[in-house]
Amino acid sequence: MKKQPLLYIYVAFICTIIFFSFVSCKQKTTQIDPEFARYIAAFTYGNISPDSYIEIELAQELPSVELNTEVQEKFFSFSPFIKGKTYWINSRTIRFVPEYGQLKPGKEYTAKFYLDKALKVEPKFKTFNFYFRVNEQNFSFDLLPYSPMSINDLKWNSVTGALRLANNESPEKIVGIFELKGANREAKVNVKTVSDGMYQISIDSLLRTNNAESYELTVNGNAIGAKKRENFSIQLPSLPETEFQVIDVRMISETASHIRIAFSSPLSHDQDIQGLVVPSGISNFTYQIDKNVLKIFPEAYPREEITLQIHQGLRSFENRALARDYTYQLRAESEKPQVKMGKSGNILPNSSQLVLPFSAVNLWAVDVKVIKIYQNNILYFLQSNSMNSNSNGEVRRFGRLIKKKQIRLDTDKTLDLTRWNNFSIDLAPMINEDPGAIYIVQLSMKSDYSLFNCGGITPQIPQSSSMRNFEDENISEEDEAVWDETNPYYYEPIDWAEYNWEERDDPCKSTYYMNRDRIIETTVMASNMGIIAKGGDENKILIAVTDILSTSPISGADVTVYNYQMQAIGKGKTDGQGFAEIDYKNGKPFVVTATNGKDIGYLEVKEELSLSLSNFDVSGKEIQKGLKGSVYGERGVWRPGDTIYLSFILEDRAKKLP
Repeated sequence: MKKQPLLYIYVAFICTIIFFSFVSCKQKTTQIDPEFARYIAAFTYGNISPDSYIEIELAQELPSVELNTEVQEKFFSFSPFIKGKTYWINSRTIRFVPEYGQLKPGKEYTAKFYLDKALKVEPKFKTFNFYFRVNEQNFSFDLLPYSPMSINDLKWNSVTGALRLANNESPEKIVGIFELKGANREAKVNVKTVSDGMYQISIDSLLRTNNAESYELTVNGNAIGAKKRENFSIQLPSLPETEFQVIDVRMISETASHIRIAFSSPLSHDQDIQGLVVPSGISNFTYQIDKNVLKIFPEAYPREEITLQIHQGLRSFENRALARDYTYQLRAESEKPQVKMGKSGNILPNSSQLVLPFSAVNLWAVDVKVIKIYQNNILYFLQSNSMNSNSNGEVRRFGRLIKKKQIRLDTDKTLDLTRWNNFSIDLAPMINEDPGAIYIVQLSMKSDYSLFNCGGITPQIPQSSSMRNFEDENISEEDEAVWDETNPYYYEPIDWAEYNWEERDDPCKSTYYMNRDRIIETTVMASNMGIIAKGGDENKILIAVTDILSTSPISGADVTVYNYQMQAIGKGKTDGQGFAEIDYKNGKPFVVTATNGKDIGYLEVKEELSLSLSNFDVSGKEIQKGLKGSVYGERGVWRPGDTIYLSFILEDRAKKLP
């Protein structure tokens, strides 16, 4: 079978192609000194709301402190300056309470805590430096269809909606973000606080006339400092209506999860809903009629998609039947807690941030672990692993855990964490950029992080989101011991007392979170170099090296080609265009490295990783043994008896002939 040239390409632009769509989990790149863990157990960090406190929890008790009395001594300082008061709230926790309006949304603050005023410490532990950022205001709004204010008078109607805010606001201020235009200018917006950051919005006195009416609702966040604007349309059919119809169907996943069906007019109570409304896979359910809304409460939801059939026999309170049958496809079960990586490629350029995107659902936090593959082990690591797939159990032979951290996903209060959301992590504070090193970044979850509804109970997000525990980030002696085992294979720790294989796919059981396949990972290297390799049949390989940040070719880079045994079989230096053609011998290329100053890049050139040739025109003659020849005649047609004069032209680029 004819061989074709191999073409290898390294995908390297993960840092710029997805970034615009991600909600960022990044913090300032200031490093927190982990040695303070001997004195400080937890501290305020990350994104906080404008009405938050700043707290330090000490690792030991101070029984002599006076509780709930203003402390005159200066324990905290902030940049920018924050005016406020300090209190001891228990024998271990000191709290700084900012004055109202002092914490500015979107502002980043650096803080100092004077530890030596609380404890006797070594000079280097006198001042603890930390940082936090105040949430920018944002909102999300979900509007439900209209409903008559009274079943006896369909002329007047109301709508309700759910508003989520990133930062709490007073109902009086929230009213100002709504503007309604329509038939009745007397329609009024009402705001009711449901819980922290959650508000119920109701608009009453929407007039329904003998003509179809349309109201336009604008939600403008300027009044509360949110740089966002949304428009909603409220449609009211004519009265009397020309056709009784279904106007909205949706799944409601709150505490009492149900199927909510809205109709154009109130329903008759004098009918049996069973048989007229048929959700597939649900044999037993109760229902509730509230004016023009029917709520279906199943005893249990099926795992597959629900086909909801609403039959024509269903009647309104005026004894008017539906004009036709309706069929809807609904997803019954919420997504299981999951994490997905949204990247392809392995290079994180050394820009100001090393951003890694990911997605998550039904989780309020994830755990991040960073394993460093040391530079002198990389070639051996690539013998049994690939940059483009998950590492195998032998990773402990080549690297070591250097960082672990909990990443909160609930800092943006407007997000519905029970749905898929996009996030990103800035790896810069977690990765000490070691030129030439490779890092394995793992994302995992715990059962404690789940928001999955089990047995009708939806877990609540802990309210201590603004506190960061050193214990969550310190690499313990137990963690270290795993990497010191002489057995080369590494396994994630599993509590075998709780593990039950039959429960491995049940998110309500702890086994679900122990499975190795729940951990997602990617292999990355901090480098500015992108490498492309093109191989042929003459023991030559063409290498192109470019700067990812500027897309310019890199000249003078030292390129080395290694075989599977990690022996150098060819070397070269890139020219002014970033190209290097290298002759090699004693084996086939397995890995290519390029070095430019302190910057190092790696490229696997295994045949199974080569770019498919099916997308390219690779037709033509194959050169045999480096020689190519062509035969020519002086004309194309000869008569019998003519003398034929032929010429032969030989091409010997490989200089095979003496």
